[in-house]
Amino acid sequence: MTSGHLFDAAIKALDDCDAALGKLDKLCCEPGRSPSMKALARTLAAARADLDRTGADIDGTLAHLEDAGAQVGRLQVGCCTPVRLPLYATFLEGLTTAQLAINRSMGLGH
Repeated sequence: MTSGHLFDAAIKALDDCDAALGKLDKLCCEPGRSPSMKALARTLAAARADLDRTGADIDGTLAHLEDAGAQVGRLQVGCCTPVRLPLYATFLEGLTTAQLAINRSMGLGH
């Protein structure tokens, strides 16, 4: 598999994160959390932009993914209902899938 294919897997995983975030935002009953969700969307966009550039900034992308994980963790812990837990799980799984695909494409990881 070439690097491009693995980056495609990372971008697909980020697409899944975007979809989960969209659902979380629509289902959220607390308007005060909207700025946090918008910040998370910006972090995902920054990770994607790093991957989309020629000569992708892998360190920057991974840092954005870690930041996104921290942000979604804060949102999940503050969530008022367990009904949305599967969306948070989907989001975190997507971040992990992206990270693993990026590291594999660079010959890194275990």
